[in-house]
Amino acid sequence: MKSNLLALIVLSILLLSCTSKVDEISPVNDNEELIEMVLKDQKMRLENFENLEEIDQEHRTKVMELLADGKIITNKDKLNAALILQHTNLTYCNDNLTSLSNENYLLAYMLSKSAFENGSNEAAYYVAITFDRYSLYTKGFQKYGTQRVIDDKTEKELWAPIDTSTTDEERAKYNVPALKDLLRMYNIQKPKK
Repeated sequence: MKSNLLALIVLSILLLSCTSKVDEISPVNDNEELIEMVLKDQKMRLENFENLEEIDQEHRTKVMELLADGKIITNKDKLNAALILQHTNLTYCNDNLTSLSNENYLLAYMLSKSAFENGSNEAAYYVAITFDRYSLYTKGFQKYGTQRVIDDKTEKELWAPIDTSTTDEERAKYNVPALKDLLRMYNIQKPKK
C-alpha cells in the first residue's frame, strides 16, 4: 500500500513538472530537412531527372528515420513526409501496375489525416490523394477521384476506376470536385478483372 502511494506521488510530481515545462516551450518550426527534400523532389520531377528512384529511396529512408526520431511534428512536416512517401516505385505484376511498398501510401494517408484533424486546411486534398493512391494499388480502384492513368490502347489520360458510391459531400470535405465534374474532365478507366 505504501509503495502504491509513493508511486502515485512520484507520478503526480512528474506530470506536474511536465505540464509546467510544456508551457515554456516555444512553437516548433517546420523541419528544414524535410523542406529541402521536398524542394529537391519537385525540382527533379520538373526537370525529368533520370535516376528518380535512387534519390526517392534515400528520401523515403530519411523520412522513416525522422519519424522514428520524433522529428516529424508540425502539420507541414506531416504533409512534406506524405509527399515524399507517395513517390514509391511501381512495377507490373500480372499486367497490373502495383506498388512495391503499399505501406508507404498508407503511412502517407495517416500523416495527412493527422494534419487534417489538427486543423490544416491544406491537408484536406492530401487526405484524398493519399487514400486514393493506397486504395488504387491495393484494391484496384480509388474512393474520391484524384488518380489518373494512361489508357494502354488510346494513350489518353483517364481517371483510374472510381468508387461511385462515394458521395459528393464526402468528396467536398476533402476538396475533390463532384463526380459529374470529374467526368467532364476525363473518362473513367474500366476496372481490370
